[in-house]
Amino acid sequence: MKSFPVILSLFFFGVVASPLVSGAEQAEEKRPTADEQTEAGFKLMKTELLGKLHFEMKAKEVEKFYGKATAQGAVQKWEGVGLYIQQWDYPKLGLELQMAAEKKDGAQTVYMIKATKRCKLVTTHGIHIGSTETEVVKAYGELKGEESEAGKTFVAGSTVGGVIFSFKDGKVVEIFIGAASE
Repeated sequence: MKSFPVILSLFFFGVVASPLVSGAEQAEEKRPTADEQTEAGFKLMKTELLGKLHFEMKAKEVEKFYGKATAQGAVQKWEGVGLYIQQWDYPKLGLELQMAAEKKDGAQTVYMIKATKRCKLVTTHGIHIGSTETEVVKAYGELKGEESEAGKTFVAGSTVGGVIFSFKDGKVVEIFIGAASE
């Protein structure tokens, strides 16, 4: 009679728990590779909108919709990416843009977008400054990158390319579209 609990335990594991364990193993196998995650991030980065802003938007289009930048930094060569970068600031709109060109005086396009507390623009997936972390996870969960840190940042894609949401007290305080690392 003392062996009954052991037999019952073995039966339980064989019938009930074993499929759960193999299901967990299958779930782990479906996790995207780092390359797949990076590729998904690049795709998102190239298609995501913040208001009308998007990656590789031409400078003339930016000015058409948002006017001239209040401040423009010096054009600098970023050796790591081989581009000439200039920062455009729109403090009243809560926006900072990194504009890129292949030549120092070449035509510029949006390379990175950073939205902060004054920004009222909304992403393609309906997220804005002030959205909750839960809303971000619901909207971008399938793209969650390994660099995400609950309560601090949610990386949709990867830091090499994608959308990064920063949180304070469970709310979005910054939205970044672009490459945060090389």
